[in-house]
Amino acid sequence: MSGRIRFLLTVAVVAAIAMGFPVTGPARAAWPERPVTLLVGFAPGGTMDLSARALARATEKVLGKPVVVENKTGGTGTVALAALLAQKADGYTLCATPSSVLIRVSQMQRVPFKPLASFRPILGFTTPQLGIVVKQDAPWKSLAELVAYAKKHPGGVKYATTGVGSTTHAAVEELAAREKVRMIHIPYKGSIEALTALLGGHVDFASVTSEFIPSVKGGQARLLVTMGEKRSPKFPRVPTMKEAGYDFTNDAVYAVVAPAGLPPEIAKKIEEAFARAVRDREFLEALDRIDLVPVYYNSKAFNEFLQAQWKIINRHLTSAGLIRQAATPPE
Repeated sequence: MSGRIRFLLTVAVVAAIAMGFPVTGPARAAWPERPVTLLVGFAPGGTMDLSARALARATEKVLGKPVVVENKTGGTGTVALAALLAQKADGYTLCATPSSVLIRVSQMQRVPFKPLASFRPILGFTTPQLGIVVKQDAPWKSLAELVAYAKKHPGGVKYATTGVGSTTHAAVEELAAREKVRMIHIPYKGSIEALTALLGGHVDFASVTSEFIPSVKGGQARLLVTMGEKRSPKFPRVPTMKEAGYDFTNDAVYAVVAPAGLPPEIAKKIEEAFARAVRDREFLEALDRIDLVPVYYNSKAFNEFLQAQWKIINRHLTSAGLIRQAATPPE
């Protein structure tokens, strides 16, 4: 290369840098240049849906672009996760999901993805309160009375949950396995539908998320047990499942995930945006209105949570005789 050509190349590079143009590698568009879609695998109006919408509104403020919630129900939340993987891993389609879909549902039924390998965790942002409720005029005043009735009437008690393999379903399966009692499970697409079935007299009890609280406070339903480590501050007189004699506590965390192939530089932007969004005052007020508890797991912490919970829940499900092995390989 002659000295003159070398000189001209140097001048061109300096000029390009001065004008802000990239001098090497392909051009990459800044993210986000257009709206982001946030898939939700449960029906509109439930706590998963409402919390995702609140998070979307808060994230829009950070990004300056719309975050559009799209409900894709079915398969206890697995349809939305499968739909996520059908999209490009470019950051423009994400999915809000309970952790239980990845670590419980996937062990109890075959799903079209690898629960711990197909997705990149973005964050965990809240956790629901769970409980078992009956209609206010039901004859059972405690979980023990309900269980005693179910034992006397094998197959004669019907119950609603948020879907096969959900945490709400797993709680009743734990009870049924322990008591050796047979009940009829009727899964729904979300807690609102399950509660509607209960209040309409189509089922005898419902195991659901925080949506039960207005019905209990309004005198339409009676809360028999909650599923936290400690009693709910909203219902301090109601025992937990552990206090009722069953080794079960809620492990569900509402989270956002992306496809595993998401480019690292885009993943970083998304994680930073959501980390700012969960501190938004209106977002936190929205969680409080729907009786959810705010938590925060960053990408690394939520991945560690999923890895640990998969092993814990697998041991629990196999020891309880609910499965022989996970229906879906984790990785």
